[in-house]
Amino acid sequence: MKKVHLTKKLTKAQKKSYKPHALPEFPIYRTFPIEKDGRYFYLVGQVGIPEEDHFMQWMVLDDEATMVDKETAKPIHEIYTMWEWARTLSDSLIPLLEEREQLHPDSDALEQLIRWIAEQLKERGHEDDTEEILKYITLFRNKTMCEQDILAFLYELRNVVRTTESEGYLSEPNAAQILELWKELQEAYQPWIIQLFTIDSITAENFGIQLEKEEKSTEQKYAYTIFLEKNYVYTTASSLSSLNDHFAGDWNHLLEWHFEKTRIDPDNPKPPISFKGKYKPYPVLKRLYQAMVYAIIPLEALLFLVTWNIGVLIPIGVQLLVFIPILRQYWMWATLHLIFQWKEILKDKSMVIARFEVKDMGSATDSKTFAVLVAIMGGFMHIFLRNWMVLSIFLIVAGLLYGYGVLADRTSLSWTKMEFHESWIKVGPLEVWSHLVRGLSWKDEQTLEIDIRRDNGPLTVQFKPEDTVEAAEALEKWCENNGRSMAG
Repeated sequence: MKKVHLTKKLTKAQKKSYKPHALPEFPIYRTFPIEKDGRYFYLVGQVGIPEEDHFMQWMVLDDEATMVDKETAKPIHEIYTMWEWARTLSDSLIPLLEEREQLHPDSDALEQLIRWIAEQLKERGHEDDTEEILKYITLFRNKTMCEQDILAFLYELRNVVRTTESEGYLSEPNAAQILELWKELQEAYQPWIIQLFTIDSITAENFGIQLEKEEKSTEQKYAYTIFLEKNYVYTTASSLSSLNDHFAGDWNHLLEWHFEKTRIDPDNPKPPISFKGKYKPYPVLKRLYQAMVYAIIPLEALLFLVTWNIGVLIPIGVQLLVFIPILRQYWMWATLHLIFQWKEILKDKSMVIARFEVKDMGSATDSKTFAVLVAIMGGFMHIFLRNWMVLSIFLIVAGLLYGYGVLADRTSLSWTKMEFHESWIKVGPLEVWSHLVRGLSWKDEQTLEIDIRRDNGPLTVQFKPEDTVEAAEALEKWCENNGRSMAG
């Protein structure tokens, strides 16, 4: 469904008001009109990724594109945030709670299921999860009995949201109704949410993964809806809490934090974030990427259609298979780099806990894997083009990559710098924010495995023997600061 609450179509006056405060790279959006005291106001700001609807930095402008004061901005920010929460929460929770109404699990079978999952995870080395998962037994015994009331409030919220979307603006009567319904929903729902968030997030994720693997009995379906419910609540809040890396179920605290931390300060027009180090050439590479996608490749394709010269396909293939993916990956990490800087500023945390020189145990493997892929790619190009020169180039590149992988294992090439920041970890050029870390475990006294949210396996580093004690202390402090736990 097309969003009606956010748009990039700003007036010239709105752009002029916001531009001096803009963060680099992130597009500028404005909300639909929000009515207050007979006037219209707009939140104007930027989001980290297009999927998020809440702003990482914003201001409130009146209908003349003038920035309003803090007292005027506060209720506008509050009602927009609650409207967005109501929209997301009603869309996700209503189908889930309706499904749960049809389930009538046996309490003894449900308790046995939870104990079985705890044992399964214990056997896999997740001993810390066992005690946490057993909390689900108490959770189900204390299950709230007011789900009908919660559903009733969600139905009413959904109706107001849909009315607002059809009207294309948030009127004062609709805003007042959302505020009242949200308050009533919280009175009924908040005690249960607080209980849900007493269980560690990593434990909850392992619980859900284990349930996904099994065929669904009534008890498994019921337990899985509880896991999904926590995920949906967290997802609703995460577009705000992702800047803070913490949400324990307290909506009011999160709302206040977001207002105070992300609202633009008129006295600080240019936030101090920029491309640094390896990302410094990003603006130039961005222009190169845009030139390739929007000009060079289309022209080459047109040339091929006119001439039917098979040789024209060679540069197109190289650009599509090599340069475009590399530049896109570089763009993604450069953008994340800016977000990391901004989050550190918002959290008032920019201190480095400790620095170490470590051996990246995966760099050699990654290089060898990429070498094989390049060789296979060269083989396919040769099959279609019958050009030995192209194959030779690909094989030379593959040989160099594989040679680097072999040398990295036996020399100092795979040694790099590792930094524990207050709220993220940096290994060489790779920056890992705390919410990307699924787990941390010591494989032996020197080797640390960081399980991050990507498909090509965990990040494994090896410390020097003389650094192991200091590294363990730094990691313990990092985990404490970020609400994480160690395994192994």
